[in-house]
Amino acid sequence: MYEAYTPNEVAVKLPLEITSLTCQKSCGSVYAGSKVGQLFVYTPKRTSRRGFDLDTLCKQFERKAVMDLSICEEQDLVFCVSDGQMSAHFLKDRHFPVVSILHKIKPVNGFTTWVPEDSDTLHIFVSSKKRLFLFKWFDKDFHDVRLDYNQSFADKPNTMRVVGSTLFMSCGREYILMKLTKTTTEDGESWFGDCRRLFDVSDNPSIVLIGDRDLLGFSYGDTLIFTNFEGQKTPLADVRFSDVPCDIVYDAPYVVGLLPKGRVEVRSLSPPHLIQSMALSRASLLCAGNPGYVFVSSPFDVWMLDAHANIRKNVSTLISDKQFELAIQVVEMSNFFTEDNKIEIKRQAALNLFHRRRFEESFQLHAEIKTDVITIIQMFPEFLPEKLRTNAAAFDLPANDKKRALLALGNYLSAVRSDLSKQVDQCTKDRHHSHSNLNSDHLKSLHISLQVVDTALLKCYLQTRPSLVDSLLRLHNNSCFFEDAETILLNEERLPSLFILYESRKKHEMALELLHKQFLEPEADPFFHDLDRTISYLQTLGNTHLELIFKYARWVLDKDVASGLEIFIGEESDVARNLDRHSVLSFLRSHCVAAVIPYLEHIIYKWDETRPKFHDLLAEHYIIKLKLLHQDYEHAYPDDESISRAGDEDGELGEMRRRLIKFLRFSLHFSPQAVLLQLSNTAFYEERALVLGRLKHHEQALAIYTSILNDFDAAEEYCKLYYDESDEVNSQVYLQLFRAFINPSDPIIAGVLEKELPTPEPDILDAIRVLSRHASKIDTVYALQLIPPDTPLSTLWKALHAVLQTTHNDACALALRRSVCECGLESHEARLRNILSQRIVVGNSSECSKCGKRIGNSAFVRYPTDGSLAHFGCHNDSAENNQLSRSVE
Repeated sequence: MYEAYTPNEVAVKLPLEITSLTCQKSCGSVYAGSKVGQLFVYTPKRTSRRGFDLDTLCKQFERKAVMDLSICEEQDLVFCVSDGQMSAHFLKDRHFPVVSILHKIKPVNGFTTWVPEDSDTLHIFVSSKKRLFLFKWFDKDFHDVRLDYNQSFADKPNTMRVVGSTLFMSCGREYILMKLTKTTTEDGESWFGDCRRLFDVSDNPSIVLIGDRDLLGFSYGDTLIFTNFEGQKTPLADVRFSDVPCDIVYDAPYVVGLLPKGRVEVRSLSPPHLIQSMALSRASLLCAGNPGYVFVSSPFDVWMLDAHANIRKNVSTLISDKQFELAIQVVEMSNFFTEDNKIEIKRQAALNLFHRRRFEESFQLHAEIKTDVITIIQMFPEFLPEKLRTNAAAFDLPANDKKRALLALGNYLSAVRSDLSKQVDQCTKDRHHSHSNLNSDHLKSLHISLQVVDTALLKCYLQTRPSLVDSLLRLHNNSCFFEDAETILLNEERLPSLFILYESRKKHEMALELLHKQFLEPEADPFFHDLDRTISYLQTLGNTHLELIFKYARWVLDKDVASGLEIFIGEESDVARNLDRHSVLSFLRSHCVAAVIPYLEHIIYKWDETRPKFHDLLAEHYIIKLKLLHQDYEHAYPDDESISRAGDEDGELGEMRRRLIKFLRFSLHFSPQAVLLQLSNTAFYEERALVLGRLKHHEQALAIYTSILNDFDAAEEYCKLYYDESDEVNSQVYLQLFRAFINPSDPIIAGVLEKELPTPEPDILDAIRVLSRHASKIDTVYALQLIPPDTPLSTLWKALHAVLQTTHNDACALALRRSVCECGLESHEARLRNILSQRIVVGNSSECSKCGKRIGNSAFVRYPTDGSLAHFGCHNDSAENNQLSRSVE
């Protein structure tokens, strides 16, 4: 296909046969071991760019043929195998002296080095015969490490490579994966290997690390099979050579195989093409150098394959042949190309992928090189605003391809949108913290890009994924061009989505108008069928939009008062709770009187409204409503002269009276005088009694219960409501009830003018019942004086028994209190006598327990707990400090 590598001579016609080959990556030097144990070291020339000089010839490196070489630069060591024995040589000395020889193992079939992930100690796996051994290198020597594994090998382990904590090796006719697990015991470090067979091996096994792709290649005949680091096959196509390779190395992006008869084949992984084939006389060894370099040797010659020599020409060839994938791989492994060169090649590759209908890969590549998103959208001019379509060039795609392209575009734009959104947030945050305008232009550019992307994404989703349209519009920072989005959604008849657009952009009046019109439309989308959406929307608006709330609450209240009221009393958020209640009440009184009472009840009972205005208005609306209902009641039952208990009436009248009674019992903030005035000339006697009670006009209130309603239980309940022992007036309420039965008052004192009611006769039995039940709350001496003298004693017996029981209870309580006081007094007197009898000696040696100074003639205190003394001033200071510290705590 093209000349990926150029062969250059490193050493020619060496006098000794080469048996092993390796490279020192740090300096690019080549190490060649010979059949007689000598070591050749060739170093790149410093005076010119090409060629190598013989830097070192170590004639005493080993005594016999050097069969394997490995350089460990971190430890400054060269490991080698010669005559079946492994040894370590010092790397930095030109004579490569032996540091240590592994005497315990012989013959050595092969080895590989490894540094565990949780350690910086070099470990070496060594195979000998049919066994595997593990050593670690420290103190300039090989040290045994216990290695157990759960498989016996049928043949000697050969080719080995460690990746992470997994050892891969060939053994006989199969490849084996060994998962390594470390255990630490009293005897020291040990490892266990869990073995698993991978697949068969043919001749010349090779295990190749494909590091940039996290893959491993295993040779099987003329094929290189790929797995991940867990030994699982991958979708990457196998690479097939023209013959069974003797050895294989990976030099990104190529796999280089050494075939029989000195042929070298260069193949790419993806796509798996033959790139180059060359013949090097009797080539037998192969090793990888630094990126772009591979070393090959025959028994007496060494070559370097250089991928850099023709790299520009090769990339141009690949681009001309539209092999962009391979061109990108070649460019990425080279330092000959600038970032702009690489981006341009990837841009062409992305365009080529688009033409080849590989849309997802094309947009992924555009995302990688961060192509301007507007440039990408110009490939679909219909997705751009009119003003940005000037240089747009549409691609004519069949319907199926167009749909696939739009799906891929949607994924791409979604990822770009996410990135732009993060940039905008970060830029805004940085600008806020720095208080600088330096990045305002950049922020503006980001906003424009986000607007274009969101608008294009909206159009794209409408064609490919309609279900995602609403999610896009709900994003907190959705930036679609508003007019464009509105037009698009109207044309597509996506009215629910249009509402979401209005809502997200805070176009409140437009959103509410749409909800109203669609609710009135019989064939509208079910999205608009109920009132809940309008109510929920209005509940999110606060005091700044009160006029808007009132405007669109009207039609909701007209449809359903209870639902409309939810706008102002909804508990979903605090917005409704914080609405200006004076304004809301004014609106309801002018537009929907039926909602006034429920609204006032809610704010008073649920939200604990205490301002008198609202309580007075609720009472006023109750009474107005009751008067209207009572008129209807009187018309319905004109001959009914009986007086009904409050709430006993049928229908709405009874319900409303019960609600007023509840309010009058509950509220402490209405104006009793105003309410009493409104209740005048009405038949709502119980309500009037409760208001009179609030004014402490108990005689008038009780006259209603006893003279008009003739309801003992209600009168007793009234007394229970208002009785207060600590209040001068309210403490007499039971006595006044007693008097109301003994000496009934004319009903006219309660302000009842609408009916002529007779003054009732005294009711001695009910009076005695009051006295017997509540003797403890009545001045019994005074009460007994009010009972007529001719009252039979048998009638009075229960009352007298209650009075005597109350007197007895009071006497017992007083006696108990007196006993407790006398006991406490005697205790204190005894303690005082004991203290006064004690002798306190203050001498010259007596010291203050607080300051340590002598007491002398100063005033002092003595602590009873331990008998210690202190200056009176020191004691006061200490007491003040203790009090201060407690207050601080």
